[in-house]
Amino acid sequence: MHWEYKTVSENLIETKASQWDVSEFLATLLLKKGFLEKDDVHNFLNPSIDKLRNPFDFEVMDRVVEKIVSAKNNGEKLYIYGDYDVDGITAAIFLVLAFREIGIDIDYYIPNRMDEGYGLDKKTIDFIHQNLGKLIITVDTGINSREDVEYARTLGIDVIVTDHHKSVKDDEEDDVLFINPKLSERYQFKFLAGAGVALKVAQAVYSHLNEDFSKLYQFLDVVMIGTVADVVPMFDENRIIISKGLETLKNTKIKGLVYLMKYLKLYNKDISTTDISYFVSPLINSLGRLGNSKLGADFFMKTDDFEIYNIIEEMKKSNKQRRELERVIFDEANSMVQKKGTENLKYIFVASEKWHPGVIGVVASRLSVKYDLPVAMISLKDGVAKASCRSIPGVNIFNILKLVENKLIRFGGHDLAAGFIANQEELPYIESFFEKEIQVHEHPNKQTKTLEIDLELPIETIDKDIIQDIKKLGPFGLENRHPYFLDKGVKIVDTKFFGIENRHFNGFLIKNGKSFPLVAFDLSSKLLKSSKNAVYDIVYYPEKIINRGEEFYQFRLKDLKAQKA
Repeated sequence: MHWEYKTVSENLIETKASQWDVSEFLATLLLKKGFLEKDDVHNFLNPSIDKLRNPFDFEVMDRVVEKIVSAKNNGEKLYIYGDYDVDGITAAIFLVLAFREIGIDIDYYIPNRMDEGYGLDKKTIDFIHQNLGKLIITVDTGINSREDVEYARTLGIDVIVTDHHKSVKDDEEDDVLFINPKLSERYQFKFLAGAGVALKVAQAVYSHLNEDFSKLYQFLDVVMIGTVADVVPMFDENRIIISKGLETLKNTKIKGLVYLMKYLKLYNKDISTTDISYFVSPLINSLGRLGNSKLGADFFMKTDDFEIYNIIEEMKKSNKQRRELERVIFDEANSMVQKKGTENLKYIFVASEKWHPGVIGVVASRLSVKYDLPVAMISLKDGVAKASCRSIPGVNIFNILKLVENKLIRFGGHDLAAGFIANQEELPYIESFFEKEIQVHEHPNKQTKTLEIDLELPIETIDKDIIQDIKKLGPFGLENRHPYFLDKGVKIVDTKFFGIENRHFNGFLIKNGKSFPLVAFDLSSKLLKSSKNAVYDIVYYPEKIINRGEEFYQFRLKDLKAQKA
């Protein structure tokens, strides 16, 4: 990996620090992010609920609100139909909580990943019909469920589709109510997660009814969890949702989250997006991955201590099982790849009857990162293939699936993450099509990856002021990366390896006689295991850790290079 470090004019730093009323350290980092104007800096450093976009910018939002309010006034029952991942679950629960606050009769339905699969279906509609539902609102799903929408109408049930996935059709039927930023010409922010789209619907209803928005925003932590889990770009509305959602989580109204934070030892801690991504989301997601998605939704709704405790225990058990399944599947899939040979490999297309369909997506992501290639991982059962696909920049996996849709039972997703269901007998054709499209048309020229370094900063100079300035730039994630710092001449000692293939390690950094704790992911291969006296240059960022009431700094390594002897 190539390290790139560009300096910024000292005069410019001093001028902007004065104009923006920030430290020169923070001004440097803001300049590195491309900021130049004072108003832009102010809005970035001070995310505000008031800056959320007008939900009525969606072309059909008036009609959506009209249907929801009409159902409320007529005492009709609404059902929220959510996807089975964290984004879908939180989107569904948020709308249930928000609408119950204003007197709407509403319930939720989360499909079982194993038995029902992705998207709205007729069995679900029949269930809702039998339970007197008159209006269905889909969240994080439904964009490709037009036949099911028509079926619901034959039973006298209206359907509102809210989603953020791409459509398999180029044009949408005018008579189907879609709220999807990717399909809207007027709504300018295209990157909301499913939970974010649900928030826009709730905002519109509250606005129409002149309801108190504090009743809505008290559940912003639920929207935040779904938004972080779906790995959307962290700017514009997503930055506001995540920033304010993290604040809301500190005094959450969701009893289950209080218990979960205590179990994870995050209670009363300065919680970050990393905590949500690495600890909270996997526990909630593990239930859905192994076929019990509704329990993940129930977790947010329960108020009985014993019930909440039991759900968290089930989460722990499922998460442990998920990890073991992922480890086994990764080893098997990786072995398949190695047997094929990796020298001229352009893509990975592997299948097995032994693989659990609920966890292959995570393994596909890991394989894609490991080999820097597009990956299709396929679970086979009774002649049906269920696939999770992950790609790399330059290879639009959704568009490839769209070109071969005549061979698919169902497909959907995004540019870099998608899935499909097909008859097993179609797989040879699908793979040959993958090979052709990826190799001939879309595969980018491989280039050396570049790691941008913001500042050269010795680790021993890190103090609470620096940590506080870095925090002002958060929350961090896609399109708003953590600032990275360079230090030279550091020793790494007392290393302990962990994770699949022992890819990760922790230990201590030694610099000028001082010791600092470190953690490094996917960097074990870069350690010189034969030399205990090796000296390294490192790229890192500091994290504030609170353990048993004690506060200290940990250094997360992004890359390292051994200095030549």
